[in-house]
Amino acid sequence: MSDAIQTDARPTAALPVWFQQRWLKLALTVLEPLSVAGLMVFMLAKSWLRWSDPLIDFPRDLYIAWRLSEGDLLYQKISNWYGPLANLIEGAGFRIFGVGMDTMVWMNIALTVVVLLLLRGIFGLIGNRFMVWLSSIIFVLVIMVGHYTPMAGYNFITPYVAQSTYSFLGLLLVLWGLLKHLKSGRPIWLGVAGLGFAVAYLDKPEAVLAALGASGIYFLAQTVRAARQGGPMAGWRSLRKFLGWFGGGFMGLWLVVFAYFCLKGGFAYAMRATNFVVVFLLDDSVRHAVATLPFFQRLIGFDAPLNNFLLQLKMGGGLVFASAILIAAGWAWARARLFGMAWWIWLLVMAGVTLAAPRLFVSMHEDFARSFVFPVCLTAAGYSTVSLWMAWRSNTEFSRILGLALVGVAASLMLVRMLLNARFIYYGFYMMPLALLFWFQLMVVEAPRSMAGQGLVRWPMAAVFSAVLLSLAAFLGKNNVEVYARKTYPVGEGRDRFYTVRPEAFLVGLEVNFMVGCFHKFTPNAKTLVAFPEGIAVNYLLRVPTPLSELEFRPVALSYVGAQHVIEELKANPPDAVFLFAADLSESDVPYFGADEASGRGIVLWLNENYSRELYFGQSPLSITGDGIDMLVPKIVGDKRPPLLPVAK
Repeated sequence: MSDAIQTDARPTAALPVWFQQRWLKLALTVLEPLSVAGLMVFMLAKSWLRWSDPLIDFPRDLYIAWRLSEGDLLYQKISNWYGPLANLIEGAGFRIFGVGMDTMVWMNIALTVVVLLLLRGIFGLIGNRFMVWLSSIIFVLVIMVGHYTPMAGYNFITPYVAQSTYSFLGLLLVLWGLLKHLKSGRPIWLGVAGLGFAVAYLDKPEAVLAALGASGIYFLAQTVRAARQGGPMAGWRSLRKFLGWFGGGFMGLWLVVFAYFCLKGGFAYAMRATNFVVVFLLDDSVRHAVATLPFFQRLIGFDAPLNNFLLQLKMGGGLVFASAILIAAGWAWARARLFGMAWWIWLLVMAGVTLAAPRLFVSMHEDFARSFVFPVCLTAAGYSTVSLWMAWRSNTEFSRILGLALVGVAASLMLVRMLLNARFIYYGFYMMPLALLFWFQLMVVEAPRSMAGQGLVRWPMAAVFSAVLLSLAAFLGKNNVEVYARKTYPVGEGRDRFYTVRPEAFLVGLEVNFMVGCFHKFTPNAKTLVAFPEGIAVNYLLRVPTPLSELEFRPVALSYVGAQHVIEELKANPPDAVFLFAADLSESDVPYFGADEASGRGIVLWLNENYSRELYFGQSPLSITGDGIDMLVPKIVGDKRPPLLPVAK
């Protein structure tokens, strides 16, 4: 008996005859990928060079890649919160193709194409050709270059942190390898899955958890099945083969990265760097920040866990209930005659839902977005559990059902971080796609498939559900295009040029250009620069390094390392110039940088003693009403300029 994933083998007599004609199938084979490629080119063209925030997040990766290409050491001269793989690849890209934002953009476009191909491969194995097309269209319209917040950077082209997209790629590689092994039985695919696990392990923890869950379920299911068919020894041999090939794929990449760090800084340095995700999660300062700081409490949802869960239960439960009603109505529709009254009533209702879905989304956008995690996670976890039970009892469809369960388990585990605070509009661009598309798979493929025995209803029901989903995706895609169209103000020059909204609506782009323009004019001999509390984008655009290992100094970042550590670094390597920037710190409950000890008061006092204001723009950033920039230079003997702070220590 073959272990191949079973495709739908039910008779297709219910479909129109023209649908089964060979010429149409051939046309669909050609037109389907062309339509996806054309839409991808269209969305990239409409958003071209408008993806990044001018100051935060993505410029940090640009700076790290530049410094790595110059020979700086990650986790020593450059502090980092995530695994090393994405930064190493981007640094290598800068060495090969030259330093410039355009280099990283094209690298991320290539990565996005691979992600899209893996999604198509996964849903082609557990779904059908139509689901391959639907998943591709929704990914391109809604996720690839999504822009749902005032801040940019939550997209696949200029992600807020490179490890998010690389780790998601690793998870998809794990799933694709396991599904291909399930279909063919060739052990090489287990090696591919192990390679994907290494990519996730060397980048970000959410994907590691999801990949570990899917792999564990797969190994357990296959081991138990082998033991049931051939005895305990057969199960043990099966497990050894799985772990051997999977571990070989993992170690193949891990050892390469380990060797790189070992050559750079020795064995201890390499061990820490190649296991950084685990080391970071176990760090005492991280646990302290998560347990005590209000910002982290809100970020994770520990500030009001019961209320957060009840909100998701209310909204998410409603979505689950609505989906169940639609499926139940479809089942009733399946029993109606093709041209009967019930058939047309249901079709008209669904047409109304299709037209109303975008407006309904707008009317409850924030609550909907924050509550969408619960139904998707619940559905994915529930269906995965049922699938595992069905796979245990079934021999004829074991592989197809187990494949569905693997994707559902991975999709559910990717959402664990978001269950109490579902910041879907922020981090959902890489945490949500798998679960979202899995939910659509259940509605468009699995629900109609379960009703195939009812005759004529199968393909119309899938078409109606798909129309609802595509109408919402088209609305969100149109919204993304309109947001990007408002970004016409240039920041940077040459290979680093990109666009943001005009200064009348958003000052940051103008302020970044101001700092870049002032630096060489007023400090022509400066070799190092630090921008507080953030502003590594200025360092990158100027190609001027910071003498500090830390790259940003918001309260969140200071909570990890402590302000005193930063002060010690400033004393050891005082920068030639400093920018003080009036950043919005309201999310951390701080009015301005230096307002209290947690927000860098000690750093400001040290600057007050050792630096003088050379230039200023707007009101001082060291005040509640401050909205400007101060440029500071080291004090010289006899400097009589007033101090930065008008108040005593």
